[in-house]
Amino acid sequence: MTTKSRFRFLAVLIPALAFTITACSSEKPGNATPATSPITSPSSSHGNGSENVFGDLKACDLLEPTTTPKGFDPPVVETAESDNGCAAQKRRYASVSIYLVPEAGIDQLSPGQGTKIPTKVGGREAVEIPGDSGTEACTVAIAVTPTARMTASTSLNEGTNEEACALARELAVAAEPKLPRVG
Repeated sequence: MTTKSRFRFLAVLIPALAFTITACSSEKPGNATPATSPITSPSSSHGNGSENVFGDLKACDLLEPTTTPKGFDPPVVETAESDNGCAAQKRRYASVSIYLVPEAGIDQLSPGQGTKIPTKVGGREAVEIPGDSGTEACTVAIAVTPTARMTASTSLNEGTNEEACALARELAVAAEPKLPRVG
């Protein structure tokens, strides 16, 4: 892995870790629970808590159909943002990832260095965050429920935030029809 690739990997990883670390708040009383552990809520109906919203759906099954035709390396499982993540890279071009996050909606997503821009993907509420991990980066997050989301993130080796967002949108648009429809 080149120094530039390591930097880009860290640029994507650091905001995800920062989100995980800041997921607990002292604003509400109670016991702190790590953001990555499944939470059973008293408001869960019929055992369909947020931990089950994605069922057997795997992030790599959403990422691979878009990245393989573009010449990316085979996707690999990642667990930086949730236990259900997947990433792929194409040398000298980009690193991309998709995460299925059952315990945090788009409102809980930190914009990192960017700014959240409300949008829609496939009729669903979504946000686009150009520059979330610096220049040449973008994340598009789709609301699956108020407390669950899918994120598609890109980090280009060269280019602009706009080009990174175009690739992140492409990943999100391709994955959206496969996401569960709840409610």
